[in-house]
Amino acid sequence: MKRGLWTACSLLVLALSAQAEPLDMFIGTLEKRAEGWTMMRCDLAKERYLLLDGTGKAEGFTAMLPAQAKREGKSFTVWVIASYQARGARHTLRVSRIHQLESDSCHLDELL
Repeated sequence: MKRGLWTACSLLVLALSAQAEPLDMFIGTLEKRAEGWTMMRCDLAKERYLLLDGTGKAEGFTAMLPAQAKREGKSFTVWVIASYQARGARHTLRVSRIHQLESDSCHLDELL
């Protein structure tokens, strides 16, 4: 009886964990573009990601941003907890939450 219950619980946990998207922290600068908010990673490759809310909508991410980050002409670095998804050749991040926001650039070449 215990063995069967243990096996059933183990299978349930495996099934649920297989469906969950892994989360990671991504850091980059925000930019408003025609398709929505994008983030340019703070690394040498400067990969660009379209930022989406947890349901996969670009408009939803806009609602997550504080008003100060939506101002034109201001550079912001954002730390997001998100899961990566590729949509064709497009890189996207499904943002679970915004961890931190700073009013500076994180790109070394912009700071020099």
